[in-house]
Amino acid sequence: MSHEIRTPINAILGMNEMILRESEDENILEYAANINSASNSLLGIVNDILDFSKINAGKMEIIPVEYELASLLNDLINMIQKRAEDKGLKIRINVNPTIPHLLYGDEIRLKQVITNILTNAVKYTEKGGVVLVIDYDYSSEAGVEDFDGSMSCSLDGNIRCCGNKNLVLKVSVEDTGIGIKEEDLPKLFNTFERVDEKRNRTIEGTGLGMSITQNLLSLMGSKLQVESAYGVGSRFSFELVQKIVDFTPLGDFATALKRSLNTRKEYHASFVAPEARILVVDDTEMNLTVIKNLLKRTEIQIDTALSGMECLQMLPKTKYDIIFLDHRMPEMDGIECLRRIKEDTEGLNFSTPIIALTANAVSGSREMYLDAGFDNYITKPIDSDTLETLMSTLLPVYKVRAASRSGHENEEINLPDWIYQIPFIKPDMGLKNCGDANSYVSAIETYVDSFEDNRAAILTAKDKGDLENYTIKVHALKSSSRIIGASDIGKLAEEMELAGNASDWEAINAYTDELMSYYSSLCYMLLKNVKKDDDDKQKPVIETDKLNEAYMAIEEIAQMYDYDTIVGIMDSLNEYTIPKEEQEKYNALKKAIKNADWDDINRVLKG
Repeated sequence: MSHEIRTPINAILGMNEMILRESEDENILEYAANINSASNSLLGIVNDILDFSKINAGKMEIIPVEYELASLLNDLINMIQKRAEDKGLKIRINVNPTIPHLLYGDEIRLKQVITNILTNAVKYTEKGGVVLVIDYDYSSEAGVEDFDGSMSCSLDGNIRCCGNKNLVLKVSVEDTGIGIKEEDLPKLFNTFERVDEKRNRTIEGTGLGMSITQNLLSLMGSKLQVESAYGVGSRFSFELVQKIVDFTPLGDFATALKRSLNTRKEYHASFVAPEARILVVDDTEMNLTVIKNLLKRTEIQIDTALSGMECLQMLPKTKYDIIFLDHRMPEMDGIECLRRIKEDTEGLNFSTPIIALTANAVSGSREMYLDAGFDNYITKPIDSDTLETLMSTLLPVYKVRAASRSGHENEEINLPDWIYQIPFIKPDMGLKNCGDANSYVSAIETYVDSFEDNRAAILTAKDKGDLENYTIKVHALKSSSRIIGASDIGKLAEEMELAGNASDWEAINAYTDELMSYYSSLCYMLLKNVKKDDDDKQKPVIETDKLNEAYMAIEEIAQMYDYDTIVGIMDSLNEYTIPKEEQEKYNALKKAIKNADWDDINRVLKG
């Protein structure tokens, strides 16, 4: 059941990741962001219901494994940070730096418990923030009071304990949220029931989170404690006995985390390996597409197979650097396929690293797959950073080289001086939204290029009384204005969008002209400076023959719908000045390509 439900969600999240990476259309990016949010919410609900069913059926198992506390905390912050930032909340973490870094317990269930508490804290907090505190203690109950001090130094220089010594892990989450009434506290752990339902009716959720959290803690021998003041905030805490594997202190995690969060993460391939070849085996074509797209920018060669049998037929013909093998497949599952590969001791791929792909993220998975003979495993939905990090450790060193990175976090940001002189825009906000200077300038150019069409469409829809298209267009203007840092125009466009949703023609007629006035003023100033920048480059005029060759190449490639190659050709044309007699056709082609309108691309080229 878990596998069957999670697999299509994985496909949705994976394909949507490609839209978020590759689209430059503000509307589409906003739609994709909403898809991402909704899909992750759906995934959370599915996980809650499956966990609740397991607990009720007595099938939920606590499976302890060794885990790095820093890794667990980092995952928690990554999962909750964006949700908090979107609400303007601050997340603080206070970790005792002397706590041992390597512990033994059910990492996934512990992470699930803390995630549920943090998510609730963010959901029910509108102002202020959330504080996560991680502390510990030694006690006789934890089996440390009688510790004789016997330790040994391992080969890596870390101090490891002799025997299984324990600590009491103390976790608390405090928020400045709406709080809970005293009479509602007993309802907190009831299934499918949420406290103060009238006040919290707009907050999404199943009402299962706290019930599951309490049940999981009970299975691990603990209990959730709640302190709350209505209208002030709440504090959720628990204590949990965990075994210590390595007494080496964790160190100053909070400072390291703060430093990493101050560095904006923008996707880029961490390496390129055009000479490397991998095989991906999965019975769902969509999953194969997801992985191919996730790895597209690494330039790695990727073969695919839809079954274990097809995989076995391909292996004698090609030596692969890595094989990714789905666990759950019909007829022959991944473990059986792995066994067959390893039986062929003389085969080309006997020593090839084999990674398990699985949609079942459960405790003990790593041990299960390693015991079965896999070199490692990765869970679906697949995280691209995790995938690339894993691959970089397994690919032959001589086939891997660092990827060139534009907009690197440490590069100096050089915006044209004129951007800081333009009213209506805030360059710092635009930079934050776009990631780097080149992307920001490109976004401004796109904003200006679409000005005439957008302005005409908004005014035409208003004059015709076309409320639906009017609302769609001002919604798009809201999004694009916010992206370049034109927050005042974005705010006014949002008000017009709300007026459109409410069929408030009085507001639309009163303020649309004002919106268009600000929009036009900004674009005229931007247009003047963008053109000036282009003139300053003194680009050579392209020869007619070369331009025609480029057009013919685009026409041919358009038949294969190869968007990336067409964009590459247009980028190369951007290094030249287009002759005046070709400007109209060239600009029409640029617009058609930007909109990915294949019919229009062909029409322009044949015209």
